[in-house]
Amino acid sequence: MFESFLFDNLRPLGLTGTGLDVSALIVAIITLLVFMSVSFYISRQLLMPFLNRLIDHLDGETLEATQEERPALASNIAHLVPAILLIMLVDWFFGAWPAWEAWLSKLTWLYLYVFVGLTFASVVNLVTAVYNLKFPSSNLPYRVISQLIKLLTLIVVVILSISLLIGSSPAFLLSGLGALTAVLLLVFRDTLLGLVASVQVAANRMVAKGDWIEMPKYGANGNVIEVALTTVKVRNWDNTVTTFPTYALISDSFINWRAMQESGGRRIKRSIQLDIHTIRFVDEEELKKFKNNPFLSRFFEEQSYVDLDQVDLTNSALFRAYIEWTLRQHPLINQNLMVMVRQLQPTELGLPMEVYCFSADKAWVNYEKIQSDIFDRLLAVLPLFDLMAFQRLGNKSQLNGESRI
Repeated sequence: MFESFLFDNLRPLGLTGTGLDVSALIVAIITLLVFMSVSFYISRQLLMPFLNRLIDHLDGETLEATQEERPALASNIAHLVPAILLIMLVDWFFGAWPAWEAWLSKLTWLYLYVFVGLTFASVVNLVTAVYNLKFPSSNLPYRVISQLIKLLTLIVVVILSISLLIGSSPAFLLSGLGALTAVLLLVFRDTLLGLVASVQVAANRMVAKGDWIEMPKYGANGNVIEVALTTVKVRNWDNTVTTFPTYALISDSFINWRAMQESGGRRIKRSIQLDIHTIRFVDEEELKKFKNNPFLSRFFEEQSYVDLDQVDLTNSALFRAYIEWTLRQHPLINQNLMVMVRQLQPTELGLPMEVYCFSADKAWVNYEKIQSDIFDRLLAVLPLFDLMAFQRLGNKSQLNGESRI
């Protein structure tokens, strides 16, 4: 036994009785710490290259994607080696000190439980990182699943550790948890709500990573970068990050623009306010003037949206036909979706002429450019039809606060 070896080598130094016993115990503890440190260092040095070669053999790209997970996994596995060896050798080290042996045995098992849990969590993190690399657009809530697995692992480790410290069976401890149900529900309220919400979100494909969502209540308007067990992170268009509870996706309303992104176009819905005082009938002489205008000649040659021979032809009807003709000729307007020009209810601000169509290009910058180009052209062509857009001015001395331009 190790203690006999210590006693035999310490007695020649003149130590006897209590001094010999304390000195032998101190040396045993120091030897144990050195043994654990050396075994941890050696096992970690051997494990890291092995894990690197294993992952690199599977796919070289995963080395970069798992820079944080690989060292954590190797470190946690390395901690298991001295714990297992110590459980096997604690009697050999401390057989002469039963009290120390009992406590060290408990602490070693506790140490083993903790690092078994941490090792399992590290494996889950590694698998999650690899899955995220291989399937970046997956709708599977893998982060939620990984967090749930780690939470259950934590609960098991805590139960086993408490059972070990109090010297009772885990079944006995679990039987007493019924009285703590209310407390547990209060403590894990957000986690339980998030778990239920995550299942519903995944089952109904309500939100996935990369979706553009808009949630005014939380100031979120941007791309989803993470859907976790308890929180959702959204990178807004100003590059700020908004975080809100996962269960808010179920309890509150939000807009998901995924359907628009997957469809054939992005909607353009905007109107021009026509000054009602400029709307009038068009006679033959004025119609001839419109046809001779070089900016409108092609329109009159190709258009079939209005009858030019009708008696009650108006300049607003011609302008409405011109808008539809323009949209039908535009190469970046999706002609397979609705293309419509309509008048809305007249108001004190004039007669709204609304454009309703879909841009084939759904990228935000390109979409805004297409929309702006269309309305720049329409506003510029208004005077050619003897029409004016309504505009309210701030100076009340001019037309009682209103002006036609």
